[in-house]
Amino acid sequence: MSIVDISYRYFLVDLLTNEVIAEVPFQGVSYERVLRKAGGFSGSIPVIAATQNLDLYEVTMPGRTAVYVMRNDVVVWGGIIWARKYQQQSKTLQIDASEFTSYLYHRHIWQTLVYGSEYIGISSFSVTNKIATITTEIPHGFSINNFVRVTYTNPVVNGTYQVTSVPSSNSFTYVVDYKNITSTPITSGAARKLIDTYDFVRDILYQMGTDLAGIGFANEVLDPSKKLEAAVISKRRDDGLVTIRTSSAHSIIPGQEIELVQVGSGLDSSHIVTDVPDTTTFKFRYEGGNIAETSLSGISSFYVTNRSLTAKVATITTHLPHNASTGQTAILVGIDSFFSERLDQNFDGRFVITGTPTSTTFTYSIPDATVDIPAATVSGGTVTLGSKVIYGTFGPYLANANIGLEVGTNQTSGLYQNTQYIRGFELKTVGELLEDYSNNLYGFEYRIDCDYDYGTGSFTRSFVLLNIENPNNLADVAAATDEERLGYNKIVFEYPGSISDFTVEESAENAATRFFVEGKINDLSDAASQPYSVAADLNLLNNPNGRSWPLLDQVEIIDNTFNEDILYSYAEEYLYESKPPMGDFTVTVNGSLNPVLGTYNPGDWCTLIINDPFVLARLANDQEPRKDIIVRKINSFKVTVPDAPSFPEVVTLELITDWKVDNAGQTSGLTRTIGGQ
Repeated sequence: MSIVDISYRYFLVDLLTNEVIAEVPFQGVSYERVLRKAGGFSGSIPVIAATQNLDLYEVTMPGRTAVYVMRNDVVVWGGIIWARKYQQQSKTLQIDASEFTSYLYHRHIWQTLVYGSEYIGISSFSVTNKIATITTEIPHGFSINNFVRVTYTNPVVNGTYQVTSVPSSNSFTYVVDYKNITSTPITSGAARKLIDTYDFVRDILYQMGTDLAGIGFANEVLDPSKKLEAAVISKRRDDGLVTIRTSSAHSIIPGQEIELVQVGSGLDSSHIVTDVPDTTTFKFRYEGGNIAETSLSGISSFYVTNRSLTAKVATITTHLPHNASTGQTAILVGIDSFFSERLDQNFDGRFVITGTPTSTTFTYSIPDATVDIPAATVSGGTVTLGSKVIYGTFGPYLANANIGLEVGTNQTSGLYQNTQYIRGFELKTVGELLEDYSNNLYGFEYRIDCDYDYGTGSFTRSFVLLNIENPNNLADVAAATDEERLGYNKIVFEYPGSISDFTVEESAENAATRFFVEGKINDLSDAASQPYSVAADLNLLNNPNGRSWPLLDQVEIIDNTFNEDILYSYAEEYLYESKPPMGDFTVTVNGSLNPVLGTYNPGDWCTLIINDPFVLARLANDQEPRKDIIVRKINSFKVTVPDAPSFPEVVTLELITDWKVDNAGQTSGLTRTIGGQ
């Protein structure tokens, strides 16, 4: 293909529906793709008579418009328009966009989520013909194929294993490399369920795409903003389409999750609204037999005048006859006292009525109550009964939450981290969570790739997970060659050739031949030493191939980590990343020469073949694992697109080292020390 054959097209689409709304003639375009971050896009559109029919104000609306860049009908970039600037004098509209990864930083997790499980005590263990059986003190909730971590039990059974069977609610089994141990009681052992790193990512993205629909608040007292309700006065179902009418205007919108209470006919649960014909009507799909138009009572509210709690049964007195019946749902607010000498937050919430001793009293069960509470007068408390719809000012808003990210379901990382707690009140963004999680010891890399599906005539957005140590997801990593494992031989840049310019920057300022990692236990007294570990590179300190290196120390602190083996793993990782002198290559390539722009992505490994005296000296001086080529990972690249016909494009590659991955399988010269108390 000659240079003059290259063409660029730019399409704008609706962010939510992915519907193409315009093709626009951008000029002065540059775009960037970045691993684990959002690369930028910039370009301008002339505001002239020829573009007047495009309705530029509407089709470039920031925050709800996506842009795709196609190079010779191949999608090479996709992202979201976040800003624009109109310049009257030049009659140009400047557009700034970021890759779809940027959307992850605009969505917060506002509910509490837990991945994995708390530790569960182990009461006994045994091994029979290499099958370990663990008996837990309470029901464990594990399932076959779950991964669990067993600790403080016995070296034979300690570790991370996959559950092979669940004989009972208090026992589970897995395979170990030991033949027989008789049943042994134990009081120190514990087990917890783990989650695969990729499963965690997939679920977080699913929760984002559904705006956490179907998840109840961990503590309803801490609901954000308001829960609103409206009295339901009628119901109807025709061929699975349910129509609900309310006595007063509601503010429900299509795509919002609502909950029906005391409506009956099996409808009392959460639903997703599909249509809102008017302010007192909404509809949703819920299969079942037809229901004729049926009138309902609506809401009845009463003041609560008295309360008591005996043997986990609460008794409530209302100011008027309540007309309640057993099995009905009651919602109580303002009954608990937060200013007494006793923490008696028991009465508030949603409960099922268990009895109606009199016309003004009813009872319900509070299973978690720990103490009896004598009868006392209540001021300001209310109870609501009857048919209603409940919805929140916080959503969930499913119709507005999904931007069409496709996530593969058949890939696993094989890496299992400790239980993750995401607390809703912290309001962390999805981007922050993935960034923190991916930077962990057993992390991963990710990007969002875009394409065009000619079968459906639509653009696609795929969230791609990358295993750092096994980028090609090989089944047998140990038997794979470097080329098979990293795939760097598939992408080769040469100088002279496709490389038009390059720089090499070497620095030992932040390099290390010995790396200390200190843990941090927040409640440890100042008199005690924090735990720490250190790794040293003996191959550098006692260099058999040249001059030895002096001690160059670096230190990092890892919060809330006290396990010294884990701290050592961090020290080893940081040491690999800090090998002196740190050589950073910045390479500019011709995007029209092989490897052609669009055939490589951030996260891919590549080969540099550079015939230059300085680079050849680096290779000869044992600063690289190989004597003939330089191998690096593409962290990002930025493309400058000259306005036609002055091609080719200028592509600037940011290349990073990853000695730990590149040196996998080679003999390590690391030594370790752990300490602290």
